[in-house]
Amino acid sequence: MKKRFVSLCLAGLIMVAPASAVFTDISDSRVSQTAAVLDALGIMQGVGGGSFAPGKALTRAQFCKLAVTAMGVTDVSPYASYTIFPDVKHSHWAAPYINAAVRHPELKEKAIIRGYADGSFGPDKIVSYGEVCTMLLRMLGYKEEDVGPFWPADYIAQAQAIGLTDGVTIADAHAAVKRGDAAVLLLNALNTDKKGEEGGTLLDKVASSTVKDCILLETGKTYSGLAADAALFYEDGVVDAESPRKTAGTLDSSMIGVYGTIVVGKGSSKVAVGVIPNGNKTETYEVVNAEADRIVTTNGTLRPDRKTKLYISRDYAMGEYENAWANLQSGDTLTLYYNEYGVLQLMAVLPKTTAGAAHSFVYGLATSRRIPAEYTIIKNGAKIDASKLKKYDVVTLDAANRQAIVSDTKLSGKYQTDSTTYSHPSQVEILGKKFSVSSEAAATFKDMKLNDYITLLFDADGNVAAAYPKKDVSAEMQGIVTKIGGEKATVTLTNGLTLRDIPIAKDVKTDVMGRLVTVSQSGEGADLIRRTLSGKTAGNWSVAEGKLGGNAVSSKVRVYEEVLSGAPLNAINVSDIDLTSVPASQIKYTVQDNAGTVTNIVMGDVTGESWIYGIGYGKRDKTDEENGNSPEYVVLRHWDGAKQEESTFRVLTLPRGLGGVPIAVPRGYSTDASIVNTSLDTLKLTLIDTVKSSAFDGSSGVRTKDGYYELAENIGVYVSEQNRFVSLQTAKSNYTSFRVYANKTAENGGKIRVIVAS
Repeated sequence: MKKRFVSLCLAGLIMVAPASAVFTDISDSRVSQTAAVLDALGIMQGVGGGSFAPGKALTRAQFCKLAVTAMGVTDVSPYASYTIFPDVKHSHWAAPYINAAVRHPELKEKAIIRGYADGSFGPDKIVSYGEVCTMLLRMLGYKEEDVGPFWPADYIAQAQAIGLTDGVTIADAHAAVKRGDAAVLLLNALNTDKKGEEGGTLLDKVASSTVKDCILLETGKTYSGLAADAALFYEDGVVDAESPRKTAGTLDSSMIGVYGTIVVGKGSSKVAVGVIPNGNKTETYEVVNAEADRIVTTNGTLRPDRKTKLYISRDYAMGEYENAWANLQSGDTLTLYYNEYGVLQLMAVLPKTTAGAAHSFVYGLATSRRIPAEYTIIKNGAKIDASKLKKYDVVTLDAANRQAIVSDTKLSGKYQTDSTTYSHPSQVEILGKKFSVSSEAAATFKDMKLNDYITLLFDADGNVAAAYPKKDVSAEMQGIVTKIGGEKATVTLTNGLTLRDIPIAKDVKTDVMGRLVTVSQSGEGADLIRRTLSGKTAGNWSVAEGKLGGNAVSSKVRVYEEVLSGAPLNAINVSDIDLTSVPASQIKYTVQDNAGTVTNIVMGDVTGESWIYGIGYGKRDKTDEENGNSPEYVVLRHWDGAKQEESTFRVLTLPRGLGGVPIAVPRGYSTDASIVNTSLDTLKLTLIDTVKSSAFDGSSGVRTKDGYYELAENIGVYVSEQNRFVSLQTAKSNYTSFRVYANKTAENGGKIRVIVAS
């Protein structure tokens, strides 16, 4: 039978959002989430004291109770007064459930559990894997003729075929089934289509209703604008912040981002008790930078449709990509959700909830916890030993993966808050950026006063872990200015934080756009002081090995190119680098964390992807020439992958060689007419050959007199007689002669960047 909701192969793990408390003794996140939803549905509870005992084996009586409850039978009192099996007297705690399994009108025909040949039931015998698979299949309506005569082999094979055993690794049919595995098997059964004409799923028996294809985006724990018993969902293509859905308490925040089916409980309030994943495809990317037509990530470049919906948690709002892309920040984790037909439905930047202050601590203090000896220590994406930990590092213990995740991210500035209690804030504002503060982290503010200069420490997920006076702990803050204007700027710090639209001091000049700066605060606004690119780790960068000289390179390294001296730094992705090793001569600047791991690299023109390629012109505005005001502009017509664009850059002096020829302008210069790009220069492309349409290898390459050249991705063709760009396919269908221009020779990694048709 077709499995309706859960596919562990696609979902990666069972993610269910329960309203009940998290069990403290489960390290496996899949089992933890599964156990919590079964608890919320009243099917499988813990053993008391916040424990679940996932490693404890189940007896036949215990599993019989779970099976009967999962079938929607909650009132078993009519079956408590008599005895069916001699070893299950009516006084036995499980007698009502065992008797119901045999006599209840909806269960007796399924014969979900049977006694032994001698008439006994064996309530205290450990239930085996083969027995559990058999009971689950019978609950779903399977009979022996549907499965096969050989027990337990045929039953286990059938259970595997329909997905009942997804997420369970038991190999022996006679092995004991422990509570953690039983939880996974039960939830799989709840979400599997029943056999025969009956149809539906067992979930229909334990829930009053379900709502398909939803995504949990926020709870009251992640969004202060929500009540504790409310949650924000993506439903029917919209996010309705005005009318959030009522929930049974606060849904577990670790379930945020689950794409699946909302389960509405059977209680009188009819509120959401959990979310069960539907198995549809999801993808996760780390954003490097975003533009109107693309999102550069650490795993490649995305080109979403302009109408694709984008939700960003820090804004608590969803909009179309064309209107919301500018709110994406470097370092954002972007999740893409596809429907069952593989069509992209939503892109979302979700609140960071995988690690909280309760699991984190500041290293090097008398109160610091101990890192278990068997844990692997990961800092900024690189494995280190304990000797490289530094005082005031923030350590998050990940019990499920036996890892200690370490962050040295800090931010210094003047303390501002909207909270009424300055010594225990729920939110803090530094340099114009607001951060939520957990109750645990708020305790470190006890001696802070408004307008004090403080330093925030962050865990690896970007949560505030602690605060200290700046005189005791300071942050060295440097970053790239990605936006400036109107006495505000956006700076992507080398530690991964992005300061968006922060107020800046009045004397900050616009020529810091795209440049490396030091960030500090001495008044109301931030001071941005331009830095020179001096100082780098010695040696070649072995991209494949993750080594720069003798230093490890972070798996999350941020990479930039400065294609001309003084040009803006442009973020690229490691996958854009075709070289297996980048020579030291091409490395201009590096940043290391306090363990010596390289976290940021500035290169020269290595990939060719940090230019905008097109046809360049010069323009002078003479409207106010009599007053000595005649600004000059570089105009670049270029192809954005789907249509022609025109970018205009104001300059002090027009570069040479403009006049309708193929050129390139470094990415990152401002198109704001009020900003003069003082250092802008251009690259003149080289004519490689004039070819016929037959020389093209589809849209991937072209054969020239100098050999084979790769075509740039989504390249367009400039038609000189029409003074406009068209697609390559349109050009090849209507023109016969093509001049192909490259940024470098093919031997040096060059590609055809501009084609001119005639």
